[in-house]
Amino acid sequence: MKRLTRLLAATALVLAGGGGAAAVAAPPQPPPGLPLYLALGDSVANGQNSAAPSDIDAYWAQVALWRQNGYVTPLRAYLKGALNCLPAASPNAADGCKQLQLTNLARSAVPPNGSNPGLNGVTTQSLIVEQLPVAEATLTARNKDANPRDNVQVVTLTVGGNEIFDAFQTQDPARLQAALLTFIGNYNEILARLRAAAGPDMPIITMTYFNPLPYCGYAAYGDAANYVLEALPTPYGTGLNGIIRNLSAAHGAVPAEVFGKLGAGDFFDCKHPNTSGYAKITTAFEAAWQTAMARKG
Repeated sequence: MKRLTRLLAATALVLAGGGGAAAVAAPPQPPPGLPLYLALGDSVANGQNSAAPSDIDAYWAQVALWRQNGYVTPLRAYLKGALNCLPAASPNAADGCKQLQLTNLARSAVPPNGSNPGLNGVTTQSLIVEQLPVAEATLTARNKDANPRDNVQVVTLTVGGNEIFDAFQTQDPARLQAALLTFIGNYNEILARLRAAAGPDMPIITMTYFNPLPYCGYAAYGDAANYVLEALPTPYGTGLNGIIRNLSAAHGAVPAEVFGKLGAGDFFDCKHPNTSGYAKITTAFEAAWQTAMARKG
């Protein structure tokens, strides 16, 4: 585990570089009056390491590449054809949602820059502080106004991997259980607030987590990580992914089932997929979207 800790420390140096704390303000809003896809989450939702790392000074150019090659941007392209969001209900589903806009609130860790302290990777707690108020305001302004054309059509949420994986690597069962209990409370709050702001019918798609350890040189820890993700007993389901599934169901959300879908050749490091891994995550989100639509009937 010491080797794993050192690797994760090295991986942190490759996390989204430069920019400092002041560089993670809310992204520019898309043109008003058009339908929107709203994404929240951590570095996976930010598409981290889906493109080759670049110089740390080129942070924003790198983020743009990551976002183009992660799962959020390809999912938006899919939703443009899968959605039917014309101002009036169209009998032709092929009309799609060609003007679907995107706001991606996710971010990677931001190392210190000059006097700025930097930011750690996104956890449920930091998402509540940084991203959730922006998401609530956006959902309330669009989905509760008189113009259905500008509604947020779907929200995706990917969060939890940082806090649980960081607790896992300490090999301290008490710390891991505490992290899972904190996750339960925060994740429930996030989904409850998103649902309250969005209304009862808008699709919310969450994500279960993958296990990269067997594919990044730490196969000896693979079974333990699988146990934490899928089998460890908690007050609200077994493992991190069981919690995500149960809380998603409680708030009318649908999980994109990513666990077990990524394998050899799908990872950049011990936290992030590569391009092929992100493509498989995109496919899982597309399947979850189809499930959400089937439930709406």
